Amino acid sequence: MDEPQVNISHLEGQLTYHSEQNGLKRFLIKTNVELRNEENCTQILSFGTPNDLPVKCVLLLGETGAGKTTVINGVINYLYGVGFDDDCRLCVKEELVSTGPATGSERMKTESQTDYISKYILYHQQGMKYECNFVVIDTPGLADTRGTQHQNSIMKHLEEFLTTDCNIDSLHCIGLVAKASTNRDFTFQKEILKEVIILLGNNVPEITNLFATFAVEKPVVDQIVRNAGVKFMKMFEFDNGVLFAPHRLSDSARKKDRRVLEYRWENMQEQYETFFTALMNAPTVSVQILREKKLLQKSLKELKLHVEELARLLTEIETNKKKLIKYELQELRNRDWQQERRITSKERLEVPEGFHAHNCPECDQTCMFPCPPDKGNQNEGMIGGGVGVVSGSAVGAAATQATTSSIAAASSSGMASSVGGLVTRVLGGSVAATASIPSVLVGGVAGIAIGSMAVAACSAMMTRTKSCNFSNGRGDVCGERGCLCSPSQHLTEKERIVEPVSVEYEINDELKELYDVAVSKKNDAMAKIDSGWQKVILKKRQVTFGLVL
Repeated sequence: MDEPQVNISHLEGQLTYHSEQNGLKRFLIKTNVELRNEENCTQILSFGTPNDLPVKCVLLLGETGAGKTTVINGVINYLYGVGFDDDCRLCVKEELVSTGPATGSERMKTESQTDYISKYILYHQQGMKYECNFVVIDTPGLADTRGTQHQNSIMKHLEEFLTTDCNIDSLHCIGLVAKASTNRDFTFQKEILKEVIILLGNNVPEITNLFATFAVEKPVVDQIVRNAGVKFMKMFEFDNGVLFAPHRLSDSARKKDRRVLEYRWENMQEQYETFFTALMNAPTVSVQILREKKLLQKSLKELKLHVEELARLLTEIETNKKKLIKYELQELRNRDWQQERRITSKERLEVPEGFHAHNCPECDQTCMFPCPPDKGNQNEGMIGGGVGVVSGSAVGAAATQATTSSIAAASSSGMASSVGGLVTRVLGGSVAATASIPSVLVGGVAGIAIGSMAVAACSAMMTRTKSCNFSNGRGDVCGERGCLCSPSQHLTEKERIVEPVSVEYEINDELKELYDVAVSKKNDAMAKIDSGWQKVILKKRQVTFGLVL
C-alpha cells in the first residue's frame, strides 16, 4: 500500500506518514539531529534548510501533562499553513524515554514523555507567514513525580544547555504552559521561575507569558498564577484540543458540532497569530550574558581552586622546612654514634745483618736503632788493604829501582844494611839486596809489606768511624723517647721493638638508629621542599594564565 500523500505541496519530501485517526492523517516532520548529549540529556533537532534570517526563540516550561508538546505541534501547523479543512496534521516525534523498571506504557503515560531538553529549529520555508526562523525549546515536565532532586537535575541541565549547547544568543519568550482549568497552587512553578531569573537576569518577567492550553472556556489559571506571585506579561489561550479533533461529519445532526470545531479552530489561529505578532516585537534577554557570566563564574571558581591549592602548597613547604630543621638537629645530636679507638701493640723484628739495637727492658722500647757492629766491617778493611798493597808495591819498586845502582857503595856506609833491616822487620826474615836479586823483586816484597801495613791502618780507621757510640756522652740517663734509664741498663740485641697502631670502631646502636632516621627524614623533607617549589611555580603560571584569559 502506497504511503498517503500530504496536500501541503511545499513540504513534500520532508514528512513521514505516521497514522490516521478520526479522518485525519498524521505526518511527522523529518528532523535532522544536530546534537545529542547523553550526559546532559539535551538534543538539537532542525527542520528545513539553514539560512541567515533572524531567529526568534521560545522556551517552554510547565508541569508534566500541561500540553507543551501539543503547543509545539500547534506552532508547527500554524507556521506551515495547515488549515482546518486539510485532512492532515503535522507532528513532532515524541521520544519516549523509560526511566524505571517494568512499569511499561503506564509509567510513560503518567510521567514525562521525555527526559531530554529538546531544541527545535524551524527554518523559514516557502508558504510560512513570517520571514524568520523560529526556535522552540521543550523542557522535561516540572513538578514531576520523581521529586525535587529530579527538578534540580533538570535546572542544572537547562543551565548547561543555555550556556554551552544551545548556540543561541537571546530568548524572546518564556512560555509558562498550564492547563486552562488548573486550580492548583502554582508555588512550585514560581520557584522554578525564580531559578530562571537567577540564570537569565531580572528582565525575565518582561518576556514571560502564560500559555493556557485546552482553553475551551474562560481560563481560571491566570488568577491562580497571579495569586502565587508569578509575574507574566500576557496570557494566550491555546485551545489545542481542536487540533486533532474529528471534523469530517456526514449527517446533518453533526453539522452544528462541525461549526463549533471551526469556531474553536479560528480562535486558536487568532491566538497563535496574536502570539507571533507579539513575539516578533518582543524584547530580548541575552543568553550571551549568561554564558559570559557562567564563564566568569567558572573562571573565578577555578582561580579560587588554584589559589587554595597554591596556599596549600606553600603551607606544606613551611611544614617540611620545620621538619628539615628538626631532623638536622637530630642528625647533629646523634652524629657521634661511631667512636674511634686506637690500640697500640708491641712486636719484635729482626734487624739487618751487621746491625744491632739498644733496647730498654724497663721501658720495653728500642731507644737506639740502627747501630753498626762493634769491630767494623772486615770486607771494607780488606778493600782498603788491597789498595794499600798495590800502592805500596809500586812505591817500593820505584824506590828499589832508584837505589839499586848504589847498593854496593852504600854497603860501606851501611845503606844496604838499613834497607835490609827494614825488610827484615816487615817480613820477619833476612833479605839481602845483592846483585843476584832483581831490584823489582825487592820492590815488590817491600810493597807487600807496606800494603799489609795499609790494611791494618784502614781497618783501624773504619772501626773508629763505624763503631757504636750509644753510651758516649749520655751520662746516667738515656733520654731517647723519654727513657730515664741508664745506658748501661740497656740491652744490645739483634731485634728491635716496634709499636704498630690499629684502629677499632665502637658503634652505639641506639644513636645510630636515631641518626639514620634523621638522615632519611631530612632527605625526604628536602625532596618534598624541592618538589613543592616546582609545583608552586607551575601553579603560579596557571593562575597568571587564568587571569590573562
